Amino acid sequence: MRKLKIIINRMSGNGGKAYFDKILKKLENKLNEKFEVTETINLAGQDDTFELDNCDAVAVCGGDGTLSNALNKAREYKIDVFYFPYGTLNEVAKHIKKEGTGVVKETGYIGSRQFVYVAATGSFTPIGYSTTNKSKRKLKFFAYVLRVLKEYKVYNMKATIDADGVVDEGVYSLIMCLDSRRCFSFNFNHLYRFNDGKFHLLTIKTPKGPFKKFKIFFPLFRAFFIGFRKEYKSKNMIFKAAERVSVKCDKNYPICLDGEKFYAGEEFVVKIDESPSKIYIIV
Repeated sequence: MRKLKIIINRMSGNGGKAYFDKILKKLENKLNEKFEVTETINLAGQDDTFELDNCDAVAVCGGDGTLSNALNKAREYKIDVFYFPYGTLNEVAKHIKKEGTGVVKETGYIGSRQFVYVAATGSFTPIGYSTTNKSKRKLKFFAYVLRVLKEYKVYNMKATIDADGVVDEGVYSLIMCLDSRRCFSFNFNHLYRFNDGKFHLLTIKTPKGPFKKFKIFFPLFRAFFIGFRKEYKSKNMIFKAAERVSVKCDKNYPICLDGEKFYAGEEFVVKIDESPSKIYIIV
């Protein structure tokens, strides 16, 4: 019988609906296995911490950020992670549910940090980490919608990007590494293949001249509303599969990493690799 810790993020969008008995029963029925619960940890704030020692597996109830944080702790012990999506957007669960298997065997890495589905900086990306838990619990999806106009900005990130040996450089408004069909609730990456050893790089360069906010609308609309069914390259936008991307920026820009704020430094590498801990999506 495996020893199990249960992590419940009460501050996540739907964390108040996560009930211990229901979680354990659903997990045991899903896996046809009994667990010995050693500890149940209720997270109630942004600064809450937890440890995963003395257990053989962990059940995580919360949003994508809670899953990401638990995964980075779990990999130290190489234990399985059972994820119950109780967040607001639940991007990971939604895109993996369509694959049928529900088991994530590979993830992204940015430096030494592991992530499940997205690492992005620039236009709109602060929405993922700046929307408050209070508003998410109260307004659900619309909490993100209300921040769209505030975060509709044009960035000027000078960067050199090397994607599997192909180098591009310039001034960018969005740099995204995505291992998912969807992000920001847009199901736009039709090239995604489950556990295929690749992620997708999306870059949008900053428009030149006046009316930048007006001009940036068109590539953003092309990317998120129309989506991609094949690799795409234009003067100001690239969408392509990659295994390893090296980025060198002029500043240490904040990165939205699975919905959490993260700083990787002025230079960082994003790659895809096998995860030490398998992630089982329990829906």
